[in-house]
Amino acid sequence: MMKSLILALFCGAAMLLPAAEEVVYRNDFNSPASTGEWNFGPNMRFDAKGGIDNSGCIVVTNAKEEDSSLAGIPLDVEKLRGRAIMAEGWMKAENVTRPKLSYLGPKLMLGIAYNDGRKDHPDQEKVIGSYDWRKFTVFARIPHSAKSVDLCIGLQGCAGKISIDNLKVVLLPAPVIPKDGLKQQLPVQKETKFRGVMSGGDLSPAAFRELNEVWNANLIRFQLSRRRNEDHTTEEGFRKIIARGLSELDAILPAARANGIKILIDMHVGPGTSLNELLSNKLSWEPAMQQLLADIWREIAERYKDEPAIWGYDLLNEPREENYIYTPDGGLDWNRLAEKIAKAIREVDPDTPIIIEPAQWGGAAGFENLIPVDVPNVIYSFHIYSPGEFTHQGVHNRPAGIVYPGMIAGKMWNKAMLEKEMAPVIEFQKKYRVPIYVGEFGVARWAPGAEQWLDDVISIFEEHGWDWTYHAFREYDGWDAEIGPVKSDTRRIGDTPRRRVLLKYMKRNQ
Repeated sequence: MMKSLILALFCGAAMLLPAAEEVVYRNDFNSPASTGEWNFGPNMRFDAKGGIDNSGCIVVTNAKEEDSSLAGIPLDVEKLRGRAIMAEGWMKAENVTRPKLSYLGPKLMLGIAYNDGRKDHPDQEKVIGSYDWRKFTVFARIPHSAKSVDLCIGLQGCAGKISIDNLKVVLLPAPVIPKDGLKQQLPVQKETKFRGVMSGGDLSPAAFRELNEVWNANLIRFQLSRRRNEDHTTEEGFRKIIARGLSELDAILPAARANGIKILIDMHVGPGTSLNELLSNKLSWEPAMQQLLADIWREIAERYKDEPAIWGYDLLNEPREENYIYTPDGGLDWNRLAEKIAKAIREVDPDTPIIIEPAQWGGAAGFENLIPVDVPNVIYSFHIYSPGEFTHQGVHNRPAGIVYPGMIAGKMWNKAMLEKEMAPVIEFQKKYRVPIYVGEFGVARWAPGAEQWLDDVISIFEEHGWDWTYHAFREYDGWDAEIGPVKSDTRRIGDTPRRRVLLKYMKRNQ
């Protein structure tokens, strides 16, 4: 009875989804024959009565913490390329021990392989110990470059027992562009108009004067971000963060106006988002929390719609696909949520540009799957720190001494490779005829060839007419353009090779 009820609820939920949803795999493990396509690892078996409602399921029992028992099946990659999928499964656990590595443990996992040998493994949230039947989900967007996609289950690198039942993989409905085209889009820029910096630790009146008179900067990307110990997982906590941030913004607006510097409001943290376990991200894809983000943006737009110093609204910094996924209960993936927020802003502010970054952390590759929203006056944005092995060398104990241009992570990185990295952005701009803005880019000051990397990326921005803001002004000393290349010397000396590159291009703002 219980299993029948659960399946009925699943079917009812599925009816709430648009007709475009497609089930690409389903297995309720009700008979031994249902396991035939699976290549079972050791310690895995079919149990005819151990599943939900005493029906069939898969049981995995590891006696030792070093044991691993996995099984997988291939999915039809031809159907999946360029689309988002969600894998669902029910799991029960008995005395599952904590693995030595965070990515081990119970497995409901997707394996995505590429022609160049790379692999991605989106995985379920890791819950150990003992618990009754509960549903786990895994979200992934399958790139066009994927060679194969596998669905994997099991128990890896820990002891204990898990039971697995009712697996389903669905192809999530894809957003579509209106047949009659996009509404009142901003024209593609032929020349870069805004060159500036991200906000850092110094936004004093003196800093604004220096940014104007010395740097010739005309744009600041102002971060609405949480501070240590501030709670962003509840509506009350998130609203306090926003209220504090807007108060700080109000305090700098006179200096911005006096120095002719525009402000981009950057929602640098979303409600409930986290860099830690997926479990702590659930607030991000709850409908109520997504509505909160839309409501707050409507309030911000109402507050600043007539403020001449405000250049635009950056909806969310570096959205993560696993934070914003399409769910049967009304949760929206990032494409749909961005449109929802943009429409909320347009209810009160018809003119101020809206800036949208793609999922995949706002990277250039995210433009492969980004759908432009049907809202007037939208600018599309990305961040670039490629290759990360070079730009972030010496940060968090990463290897140092990596030289640009040169062979980095098996590739020759130079200006041509950087432009290839940005190719999805270039193609997006050409296809949809929309403006582009580079919200973040930067390189560790001690990186050999840092000034050449800066010159190369900015020259590409300029060639395509993209606006940009450097990360960041007087923030972390590793990015600070006023500190020299010696890592141990954190004195702000002003004139550095990286700063000269930035000022060379910012002079064009005159």
